[in-house]
Amino acid sequence: MKASPRPLADQRRDLIRALMDERGAVRTADLAAELGVSLVTVRRDLLALEVAGEAVVVHGGARTANGRVPPADRGQRSGVEVDAKALIAATAIRRVHEGDAVFLDSGTTCAAMIPLLARFERLLVVTTDLHTATALAAIAPHLEIVVAAGRVDATTASVHGELVAMVLASFVFDTAFISATAWQRGYGATSGTLTYAGSKRTAISRARHKVLLVDSTKYGIAEPHVVLSLDRFDAVVTDDLVPVEARRELREAGISLVIADRESPVDS
Repeated sequence: MKASPRPLADQRRDLIRALMDERGAVRTADLAAELGVSLVTVRRDLLALEVAGEAVVVHGGARTANGRVPPADRGQRSGVEVDAKALIAATAIRRVHEGDAVFLDSGTTCAAMIPLLARFERLLVVTTDLHTATALAAIAPHLEIVVAAGRVDATTASVHGELVAMVLASFVFDTAFISATAWQRGYGATSGTLTYAGSKRTAISRARHKVLLVDSTKYGIAEPHVVLSLDRFDAVVTDDLVPVEARRELREAGISLVIADRESPVDS
């Protein structure tokens, strides 16, 4: 049987556009493997898309140029930037210690910490995410797991509203791991929903240390409701597709940026 022909330039670029629309960001090595072409060819395609205003080329790949906010639906988000979220989680878990009280925010980025938290013998984990609570309880029933009370959002499989703040006020956390729909230097971490932003701020106010976990596809975007300015987090952990120039600007602004990459998920 003959191998399928390699896609021509226009076909390749259509596929790359579709993948960027789906994922928000793409990696050069992954595209080369998926398309069956060389790294040089992929870089040439990405540069052509950047010239056309359809992509922003960064170290190791490219991201969308349209400021796309990730989908709200939990099912759709669960397949987006899976590798990046795993690397972010592997870096973030270094801030957790045996016996800690931890707040784990809703969302798929924070949920990537579930298998890593299960390795501890003693932890208190408080969350607003129904999936996180049930998944962690299934693999680590020895841990103390608390789900904050509130209105259930079936789209995100999480709880929100005024009751959440009342529950969170009953705790003091060693570390709060916070997610955000969008983040940028000027407006900080933001959310598309007022009550979600409020719940995040309450958790932050009850924590000794606060860490933002966000992937690069959400960078440069702003949603209507501010959670916290980036310089007030003890660390902002993200993946290596954040542009080098943006990293420099963030650090010059006094933001503790931690980059998790494929080779070594530590600060770079």
